[in-house]
Order: sequence, then C-alpha cells, then structure tokens
Amino acid sequence: MGSQPVVGHLVRGFVAPTETFIVNQIRSLRGFQPIVLCHHRLQQAPETFPVVALDQILAGRAALIDRLAYSVARQLPRASAVLLAAQAKSAGVSLLHFHYLVDARFFLALKWLTGLPTVVSGYGYDVSSFPRRFLGYGRHYLKPLFRGMDLILAMSQDMRQGLLALGCPDQRIRVHYYGTDTGRFAFPEREYLDREEVTLLICGTIEIKKAQHLVLRALRLAEGDGLLRRRVRIELVGDGPMRRRLEEQVASYDWRDRVRFAGHTPYEDDALVQAYHRADLFALPSITVKGDKEGIPGTIVEAMASGLPVLSSTHAGIPEIIESGRDGLLVREGDLDGMARGLAELVNSPALRQRLGRAAAERAARELDLHVRTRNLECIYAELLENL
Repeated sequence: MGSQPVVGHLVRGFVAPTETFIVNQIRSLRGFQPIVLCHHRLQQAPETFPVVALDQILAGRAALIDRLAYSVARQLPRASAVLLAAQAKSAGVSLLHFHYLVDARFFLALKWLTGLPTVVSGYGYDVSSFPRRFLGYGRHYLKPLFRGMDLILAMSQDMRQGLLALGCPDQRIRVHYYGTDTGRFAFPEREYLDREEVTLLICGTIEIKKAQHLVLRALRLAEGDGLLRRRVRIELVGDGPMRRRLEEQVASYDWRDRVRFAGHTPYEDDALVQAYHRADLFALPSITVKGDKEGIPGTIVEAMASGLPVLSSTHAGIPEIIESGRDGLLVREGDLDGMARGLAELVNSPALRQRLGRAAAERAARELDLHVRTRNLECIYAELLENL
C-alpha cells in the first residue's frame, strides 16, 4: 500500500452516524496508511481509505455460518477470522487498532492469527456499563483483552480508573483523547451581544445520560424563580430514544414556540456548524445511568471550539477538559438548582459568556484539536512498532 506503515482499524459495524470520531481519527493520519477491517458496513459512503467488510467478501456456507454466529451469539467464526487476517496480511498491515473494547473482544482472534502489535480505544459504555451486563458476564467477557492487547487507550483519567477496576494492568493503559476538528467549528468573529433573547443549543443523541430533559427542567426552574432577565430560545440538535419524552415535556411547559427540534444533523452537514455559530450558550450536563458513563462528549468540545460558554457536569472525563469558572461552568451530576443558577448566569451576562467562551475556544484549539491529538496517536503507533 506504500512506504508508510499500514494500520488496520477494526470495528464491528463501519460506521454508525454518531461515530464520526472514529472516521475522523482515520482520516487525519499523516504518517500511517489506514485500512478499515469490519464485520459489516452500516453506510456505503465513499472513503479516501480502503474498507474491507466481511459481509461483502464471505460467500456460500461461510457467509451463512457467519451471519448465524453474529445474529445469535455475536461471535466471529474461525473461518471469518482467518479470512480477515489474510486480508490484513495482503494489505501489509503492521499494527491493529481496535475501536471499542467490545469490538476488540469480538475480533480478538486476529491478534493471535496475525501476531501484530495491538492497541484498543475505549470510548465510554464499553468501560462503564457493558461490564455490568448479563449479570456481570460482560466483565468476564472482556478479561482476555487485558492479557492479550499491548495497549488500551483511555479517553480520560476517569476511564483509566474504570479500566483498573476491571483488572486491566496499569502498564497497559495510556490516557489519550482522540480530539475534535476544532478548526471546522472555530468562530473567532463571534460577538457576545446583550440581546433580549438568547439561544441555548443542546446537541447530541437524545438519551437519558445526555440529560437534555434536566436542562429543560433547570431552565423552567430558573424562569419560575425569576432568575432569568432574558428570554431563552432553545435549539435541540439530535435524535434518539428520549425525543418523544422531550417533546411531551416541552408541550407541558407550553414552550413549543420557544423550542426547535432540529433532528439528527449529519456531521458533514454545514448546518451543524451553523447551529453552533447561531447559539449564545451550550448545555450538556451528562449523568451516570445504571453505570453507563460518557467518555468525553464530542459535542462539548465542538461547542468550546466555536467559542460558546458551556454548562456541563462533573461527569466522567468532562472535568478534565473544562475548569469550572475558567473555560466553562460545571455542576454536580443531576444538580437542578446548580444548573438553574448556572444557566441564569450565562443567560444574563454577556461578559461572562465572552470570558468563558473565548477561554474555551483557546483551550480547545490548544489541547483538544483532532490534528494535535492524532500526532500523539501516531507517536503511540510508532512506539508500539519500535518495541516489536
């Protein structure tokens, strides 16, 4: 495939609409050539790198066995693993990068079949809630990874602690945040105006752990307590299982003229960037739900990059990218009173929005940018190859 080392990126389904962070890591590589090796394709969009999907190259009896094994037990038959390992060998793959611990466990046979160095990225649920599933069998299922993989990447120190609690040896863990394309969302010309109406943006999959429902409750509380000196318009970008509940909540507040449900906006759509640029503040105070935690929500970093002041929570890795009072505001998980006060402060004070928003943009560009973080990832790759 060329003179540069080839990295095989493995994920079961390539790739869900909410997993653009995986594609971004692959696209941003400069010193390594990528190839994706997956079980099945979820989207057929053209890519600038090769994608090999088992469901497109298996045939006959092997394809039938693979489909049954996946649908019934989420297992990879040996014949499928051998074929994928052969694809990696023919592509000249030098290193395997698995995305999600669960997917790494699914593809674990490739480690033994290829003998290549391996790195695994954890992203959230795979470290927090999955080990609790099936009466704790999820934890047992993941254990072979901690012996077999060369390095496991934790998005934050919080996730590192989660991996240690699962029994992963400390020497196999490296903290690495993958980064966000901050330049795409940057808005240096943003003006923090003193307007009668401000726009609050909430962006992300609409699900309980993102706590969009708590943002609405806190805003209602702030309004009822007379804390708001401005009218607030809300734009909700995203879709998910909680959308109907949020629509009912908005109707019960008689806020249908103030809340816009924009639905899912593809990452590549300029409308997503424009949503950040139109807004005056951003809120996503994530909470832990039945052990399920975030890593570092990408939408928070996108908001920071655009210069928006962010209200979030002391959840998972979020305090590692926001220092409350310096480049955002953080409240305890589920603290409605704290959210109400924080939202009121941001709504009422253009000066506070400006101070926090500009500091957030600077931090995002300096520490959280995709290209900055990818250079770090490439150093990790090089280190693994040097230790062969």
